[in-house]
Amino acid sequence: MGIGKEKNMEAICENLDKLTMKNLELMEEKISANIEMETILRDGHIELAKARYIRGKESIGRLQIPTADEEIESLFQLETIKSNEMDVPVFDISLKKSTNTEKVISNPIKRFGVLVPQNLKNAQKRFQESLFIAAKIANVSAQILNNENEFQSLMKEKEKISSTENKENKSN
Repeated sequence: MGIGKEKNMEAICENLDKLTMKNLELMEEKISANIEMETILRDGHIELAKARYIRGKESIGRLQIPTADEEIESLFQLETIKSNEMDVPVFDISLKKSTNTEKVISNPIKRFGVLVPQNLKNAQKRFQESLFIAAKIANVSAQILNNENEFQSLMKEKEKISSTENKENKSN
């Protein structure tokens, strides 16, 4: 068994350990982000229910949802960027800026009238926050997937070194 192969095996094992620790940290981050998202969505639904209670169930409902012939314009823009160092996509959500002066992106909460309850505004804020958290969760999931792929390639390399060492030991 050569000294170079021992050092290479040690380096691979050390990298595997680091990847495992990083994956555990990312999993913890993902779980806490999922819990945060659940809390924010629950609060948003409660605020929406309060708004329906205050204004009446008929004033906040399906009538404010756009029909098929109406054009729906999102307030947010999703960008997917590939980072150069790793092949991991990075998701970024930002508010859209109106580039066309004729077409102004209107706030969908205006469909409920001029004087909307504060609960409805709070619900909208909560649901918007959940979009940012969803992008964060997607970024963490992409990092986990990249780490798993790197882990698998290191394991194959380790198995290849182990099999060559076994062949050398049997021939001696």
